[in-house]
Formats: sequence, C-alpha cells, structure tokens
Amino acid sequence: MLLILILAFVLRLVNLNQSFWLDEAAQVIESARPLSAQFSIVSDFHPPLFHLILHFWMMLGNSEVWIRLLPVLLGVATVYLIYKLGCCLGKEREGELAALFLAISPYHLWYSQEARPYMLFVFFSLFSTLMLLRKKWLMYILTTTLLMYSLYFAPFVIIGQFCYLVIFEKKNLRQFLKCLLTVILLFLPWLPEFLRQLEQGTSGFFRGWTDIVSVNPWKAIPLTFAKFIFGKGTINNLFIYTLAVAPVFLIFLYCLYVIRKDRSGKMLSTFFFVPFALAIFVSFFIPVVAPQRLIFLLPLFCLIIAKGISGMIPVGRLLVIFIVVVTGIAGITDYYTNPYVQREEWRQAVEFVEGSGDDKTLVLFVFPSPFAPYLWYEKGTVEAKGIAPKFILDDNDLANLQPEVNNKNRIYLFQYLTGLTDPKEKTRAFLSENGFVNRDTKDFPGVGFVYIYGKE
Repeated sequence: MLLILILAFVLRLVNLNQSFWLDEAAQVIESARPLSAQFSIVSDFHPPLFHLILHFWMMLGNSEVWIRLLPVLLGVATVYLIYKLGCCLGKEREGELAALFLAISPYHLWYSQEARPYMLFVFFSLFSTLMLLRKKWLMYILTTTLLMYSLYFAPFVIIGQFCYLVIFEKKNLRQFLKCLLTVILLFLPWLPEFLRQLEQGTSGFFRGWTDIVSVNPWKAIPLTFAKFIFGKGTINNLFIYTLAVAPVFLIFLYCLYVIRKDRSGKMLSTFFFVPFALAIFVSFFIPVVAPQRLIFLLPLFCLIIAKGISGMIPVGRLLVIFIVVVTGIAGITDYYTNPYVQREEWRQAVEFVEGSGDDKTLVLFVFPSPFAPYLWYEKGTVEAKGIAPKFILDDNDLANLQPEVNNKNRIYLFQYLTGLTDPKEKTRAFLSENGFVNRDTKDFPGVGFVYIYGKE
C-alpha cells in the first residue's frame, strides 16, 4: 500500500507549476484576504472551510507549487481512505486495487492539483462514510460537519448514508438521526450566508453563464463516466473517444452485476448511486451538476470495479487491471503533454502583454473588470480595465471607452468569454472604427486569442 501512496504522490507532483486558471485565481485572491474576510464569499457558491484552510496555508507561500501542494496531499489521503473503505467493505486486496485505480485516475489526478474545494470534499465524504460504517459516532459528527462546510453537495452524500442505514442497518438509524441533528445545528451559523449565495447564484449573471458552470443533466450522465475513466482530456473523433472509454465502462457494468447479490456490494452501490441520482434529479431544477462536482463518487467507482473483479480467475483479473491501468496512463499522458488539457495559460498571457506594452497600451476585457488570473499575475506596468459593467456589452459602454482609446497607440483585447458578453464582436468593430488595425493575434491555450491592435 505504501508504494501505491508514493506513486499517487509522485504522479501529482508533475505539472504542478501550471498557471492558475480563472476559478483558482479567484480562490487564491479571496483566500489571501484578511481572516475576517474569509466568511464573506457570497460570489463563490461554496462553504468557507477550504477558504480558511488555504488562507493559513498561504501564510507559508503563494507560489503555484506550494498552493497546489495542499490539494495534492488531500488527494493522496483520499487514495488511502478508499483503501481503508475497501478493507471495511470487503477484503484488503479489494482496497489495494481500488487505491491503485484511484492513484492512476487522470481525473482524480487533475483535481488533486486544483486549488479549489473539490478534493477536500472527496476527503471528508470518504472519511464520514468510513466513520459511519465503523459506528464511531463522535468522529462521524465531526467529519460530516466538516463535509457540510466543504461543498454544498454534502446532502447528497448524507442521503446516500441514510438510505444505506434504512436498507442495511435500521437498528442504527436512531443514532444516525441524532448525529445528523447535531450536524445541522453546527451548520446553522452559516445558513444566512448560504441563502445569500443561493440568491445570487440562482439569479445568474447573464444568459449562457449556466452553460459554463453546469452541464445538461442528460449529458452529465455519460460525460461523468467518461471523465471518471479518461480524465479531462478528450479525443476529437467521438467514435474513437467512445472506443477508448467503453472497455472500462463495460467492466464497471459487469462489476455492478457481479456484486448485486453481495451485501457489501449492495451497500457500495447505494453509496454510489443514491447521491448520483439525486444530483442529476436536482439539476433539472437548479443547474448545479457537472462532472467535477461528482468527483466524490470516483473513489467508489474504483472500488466497485475492484470488488467486482476480486472473484475472477487470475488471468481475467489481470486482464481487467491491465485495461484499467492502460486507460488511466493514456489519460494521464494526454494531460501531461497536451496544453489544451492543462490549465489556462494566464501567467504566460500576462507576461506577454506586460513584456511588450508601455504607457500608451491599454488591455481590454469585455467583462466588468479584468479577470482574476490577470489581476493575480499583473505587475501593474500596463493599464487594464473591464468595459462591460453589466456583463453584456452595450453601446453606452463603448461610448464610455472612447476617451480611453483616443490616448492609446496599442490595444490588447482578450477574447476570453466574449462569445457570451460580446457575441456580435462590437468591441472589435469599435476599435476598427477608431483607427486601430488588428496587427497580430496570439493564442494562449485555455485563455484563447489576444488581439493586438495598433494605430494605422
């Protein structure tokens, strides 16, 4: 097991110094604020626990490598927890296999390097479930409370645990409900802030934004399994991509069939499918589901496969392990080598802009302000501003921009999200009308095009 943990840790150290992308930069900017401000996060639809932990973590450093080392450690810890959960629900060999599959999971690896709350939530979802199975009620209260303060998907996990008790452990249901009442009472201080977040989150910033932060529920079902299997990467040819993920998915279905009559297999299926089904159902009314928010189910996905193949003859088991491992390595290789699977190259874009600009240069974002990663990496050597205070650009915004561009010789226009905020490309037409020519265009993976305009 130690070798598996070492493998998981080493794999998660590669590419750790990538640029922060949009959500990560917003996270580190918020976590860098004073401690008293860590509870004022109405614009970030998450509970405060990760903000607080990262706040203290950043007191020791703020480089990409150091900040991401926190989720890396949490990710490795989840590999250990799925091993312990596997041992609790079956045999040690099943736990070790599940840990191996999770260690080389490209999707788990990607989010083990993400400076966001997802891996913290995975950690406490497994920890809470393990404490429930062991009937360690005080630890269950503690871990479930921390789960509630990690991500708002916690109720899905808890309802899955409730269903497990109703089906398999009715004698412990009363004790569970007492613990749950304590957890709810401990969460109540955060409820007013949650309601403010919910009000802002459901109102939506502008049309099309929900398509970015969530996925259509019907699409989310196959997409989640595809991401669990191959990771963040994809293959342009849908047929080839399907062929790449189909073997592991078919293995998963086979394993579900094999464990259907086993008591611990039924328990495991309950922990997996109840939260999954609930999340999909709720997303028909509130668009919140996306594969990354369901990543807490990935360790259980690995454990279902490990449990399902444990009774196979050695040759068959080795073949399945080979297929799962090769698919995982393929996804990891795609992530390691493909810049379009990696995070948005904001650091490189900002360095380019500030390295070639001067006091006659203006950087424009069709957004209320420059995006968070730009603000994180900028040194202030070039003026930058957002030109769409209401998110959707209108003619008044361009009229207000007129005095600004009259005094500039060079304009850098970031394409990022303009498909939503400026779909008719009014900004580009405005610059052309004011004597600017698109002299060059730079493409930064993830960030998109940066249009470079100069006076004729």
